[in-house]
Amino acid sequence: MSTKQIHLSINLTEYGRHSGAWREPGADVSRIPNLEAYLHACEWAEKGFFDQGFLADSPVHTWGNESTTTTRLDAMEMAGALAEHTTHLGIIATMSTSYTEPFEVARRGASLNNLSGGRVGLNFVASQGDEMARNYNLAKEHPRVVRYARYREYLEVITKLWDYAPTPGSPGRMLEHHGEFFDIEATLDVHQPPYGRPVIIQAGQSAEGRDLAARWADAIYAAGTTVERGREYYADIKRRAAAYGRDPDGIKVIMGIAPFIGDTESEAQELKHVLDDYHAKGADVIGHLSRILEFDLSGYDPEGQLPLDELPEVRSASVGLATMWKRIAEEERVPLGELAYRSFVGGLANMQFVSVGDPLHVADEMQLWFETGACDGFSLVAPNVGPTMESFVTHVVPILQERGLVRTAYDATSLAGHFGLESPLDPRHTLLPGAQQLPW
Repeated sequence: MSTKQIHLSINLTEYGRHSGAWREPGADVSRIPNLEAYLHACEWAEKGFFDQGFLADSPVHTWGNESTTTTRLDAMEMAGALAEHTTHLGIIATMSTSYTEPFEVARRGASLNNLSGGRVGLNFVASQGDEMARNYNLAKEHPRVVRYARYREYLEVITKLWDYAPTPGSPGRMLEHHGEFFDIEATLDVHQPPYGRPVIIQAGQSAEGRDLAARWADAIYAAGTTVERGREYYADIKRRAAAYGRDPDGIKVIMGIAPFIGDTESEAQELKHVLDDYHAKGADVIGHLSRILEFDLSGYDPEGQLPLDELPEVRSASVGLATMWKRIAEEERVPLGELAYRSFVGGLANMQFVSVGDPLHVADEMQLWFETGACDGFSLVAPNVGPTMESFVTHVVPILQERGLVRTAYDATSLAGHFGLESPLDPRHTLLPGAQQLPW
């Protein structure tokens, strides 16, 4: 029996992370937001002894024929609502470092942690996009280098605010920070939360994202389409964490997995086929890939290859996403039309490790990724969230439990406890023997 166990998370949404799920006959698009759908997923997550549920957020309205599926509630408010209806499950709320202030988020995050017994964590993102910037009184987004510089300083400020916060035995300390982006003299008026601060999550594929995760995060949401790529990413994160003087085992790499589960492989394949076609119906998939790569592909033969030598360096769009599809085109040599279709169908589900098959097949693949050094756990990017969670918890989790790979009962009530954390993963607290103290 394995002594190390898989961490499990669920990416929460009304319908599922496959962008065709809302077209399923059983989906009720008249109920947005549908709190019951979120609670149903959380109920099943606790039945499967999951560590956490994750709430993505991007504070901008998405225009187009799929805007129905991308409206959402404020992630912190939703986290509070879900924490009230659960007992063990951690809830991760996404916060933008580009368009929020550290004191505000530190105060709200500490408050929710105290109210929930340490079950609310925060996922920090350096938000991008001109449309979002205009929501916050800016003509366009800040350059990438500025967004990430602000992110770094933001995390330094917010973790100090929590570190200096009052405790039952101390009135707290004044933080005096005078930096490039933040000029603050403050002490939180909220008690320091359990574990010292909310658990910090980060997601990123770029070099900057990886470095920030290795420096600050307790866990990182990762995306990988093959086990080899997963191992490469995992090793890089652990190496970067060690370079910061941290224990590499202290940061958990949580790999996204999109499981299409059926009683048989053909049944699972049919589920994926149906959802993909729901999503692709009437869509300009070539145009979609053109936007990702920032290059007009409309005049190229769909049966030919992606013109890799002609593509520009991607700047404004997601660098990680563009890099992934370039790599797939180069390695798999699929026709342009097929590549464009694959880049479009599924939405977030097509960026993950996709497992299609019966419960035994899905469990086997998860064990392979876990035991060969590709991840410390999985975040289910559930294609259709309700049916996927019921099927996964009913059929896949028992297989993993029998193999000793996931817990059979909760042994902690806080998110930090689920991760086995005893004190904040701050270099001041977790320096390895002989490691150099990092400057503040």
